[in-house]
Amino acid sequence: MTQPYYMLDFSAGCCMFQIRVNDIPVMTLDLPGQAASIVPINFGILQSGKQTITATLLPHSGQTTLDPEALLEFDIKMFDVQNDFVFKEQLCSYTFAKVNPDKKLPVERYRTEFIATVPYQLKGWTKGVPLKDVEDMGEKLKAAYYRIANLIRNKHYDRFREVIHNREHIMTTSMYLDEGAAQARIEGLIDDFESGFEVAPVAENSVLQVYADGRAAALKKLNGEPALYLVNEKTKEELMIDLMFYVPEGKTEFEVI
Repeated sequence: MTQPYYMLDFSAGCCMFQIRVNDIPVMTLDLPGQAASIVPINFGILQSGKQTITATLLPHSGQTTLDPEALLEFDIKMFDVQNDFVFKEQLCSYTFAKVNPDKKLPVERYRTEFIATVPYQLKGWTKGVPLKDVEDMGEKLKAAYYRIANLIRNKHYDRFREVIHNREHIMTTSMYLDEGAAQARIEGLIDDFESGFEVAPVAENSVLQVYADGRAAALKKLNGEPALYLVNEKTKEELMIDLMFYVPEGKTEFEVI
């Protein structure tokens, strides 16, 4: 098999939750009701071998204890996408126990491992400086967001393409996209920018989240959504730009990864 595709299949409700692969977020939602979906996770897998998956069950944003009706179950499935989308194997699964309302728990966590085999090897965020060693880390991260926002706001799209190159290399390699499909990803995003969307200010109460075993970070809204987003006032739609940043070895400023 030359194109194994790993997917997270989940069902959740009445909670906020986050699932990470190798400490990279692959799904974050704050759900007042219920939802189920299946999403790709290859972008969190840099090379073949043992992979970690962690799931965190959280209260709704603004709350301090888990909803008594909170539920989360998931499994990891592997598909072959070389010629078609063919299911091959289920690798792991887990269902959180029903919440005991008397315990008033603030969080529940689960961690496990699975073996993945992929035909690529990426450096990704592994060559990032440990963020604990970065001076003024919070302010530098905010500055990185402002730089991206200004590129979009001022329609400097060539520069925008350059600064997201590392992220797109990981995405297109791990999803086995050819050059045409890779270009279409970026051009589709830029088309959205040009269709009536305006960059919204990054919220002052955005939360700094640290990933990749302390080598990458992002700003998030209180409900877990990306802090960088655009708004179309006419259609009342929001376009979220989900980015993660790191400081490459030998440098001092954040870059998209």
